[in-house]
Order: sequence, then structure tokens, then C-alpha cells
Amino acid sequence: MDKDKRDLAKAETVYETGEITRTKVYKVSPKQKEGIDRLSVERLERLREEALPKIRERYEQMIRSRQQHLKNDDIGQHPVD
Repeated sequence: MDKDKRDLAKAETVYETGEITRTKVYKVSPKQKEGIDRLSVERLERLREEALPKIRERYEQMIRSRQQHLKNDDIGQHPVD
């Protein structure tokens, strides 16, 4: 019971006082922004190149699994778990 009261008081305190979030903001020149944007695009492209083969492999595994399941259903067999 005391823990519940303490938790409720804590929640009310956080709600009443709130929290201030601060973030440092740095000025970036247009040249620096262009460089950062280029790096971001390059990183995104690299991640996509790495992810696509993995996604394709999982998709093909899923297709093979479904085909095997359908084949087993047609024969009347059920896979053993």
C-alpha cells in the first residue's frame, strides 16, 4: 500500500513539475550541411544494399516453407513440429 502511495505521489510530482528538455543546437554552414546530408544518403544506401539480400533470403525461405506445407497438405501429411 505504501509503495502504491509513493508511486502515485511520484507520478503526480512529475506531472505537476514536468521536465524541461534541453538540446544543444549548433550552427552548421551550408557546406557542412551538404556534407552531412551526403554522408546520410551514403549510409542509407549502404544499409539498403546490406538489407535487401537478407530480406530476399527470408522471403524465399517463407515461400519454400509455404510450398512445402501445401505439398504436405496435398499428400495428406502434416509436418512434425
